[in-house]
Amino acid sequence: MTYDVVVLIEREMSEGDARRVAALHARHEEAVNYHLLVSSHPERGFGGPMALLGTTFADVAGMTGPPGSAPAGTALATLADPDLDMASVIEHSARQLRGASRYPVHVSITHGEVLLALKTLVMRSGGQEVVVVAWPETAASFLCSDWAAKARKILKVPRVRILEHDS
Repeated sequence: MTYDVVVLIEREMSEGDARRVAALHARHEEAVNYHLLVSSHPERGFGGPMALLGTTFADVAGMTGPPGSAPAGTALATLADPDLDMASVIEHSARQLRGASRYPVHVSITHGEVLLALKTLVMRSGGQEVVVVAWPETAASFLCSDWAAKARKILKVPRVRILEHDS
């Protein structure tokens, strides 16, 4: 039996990001399968998925504005190195997480609405936990609005964790 964890990233995972995600499951009794979700939005380059999710629960649940809209005054997040192509982001992130955890990493890419893709991946993989690795500003917004508790109910998983990307 395996413990399935869906990991949503806002930019390429660093070695530190991967180590912190793997540390969350280091003492887990079951084998872990990671399901890495990467967002690709060609019309915006590599716009970060958290910017597309919105910073309030209403934004994430699609209760305010059109999908993909960010609240007024919120800058869209971008990858640390915009010169990287999507294949490199996927390869490097998966390699970092696989190396830090020694567990399999399955990759999914969404070209559409991130929350819908996240919900679909959780259902398809039997995900029991979601880890969101976001920019510090986004993570702080999620923590202040208790987004994780609300997301647990919508995603129907017992645990949602928010981590900040390494700077």
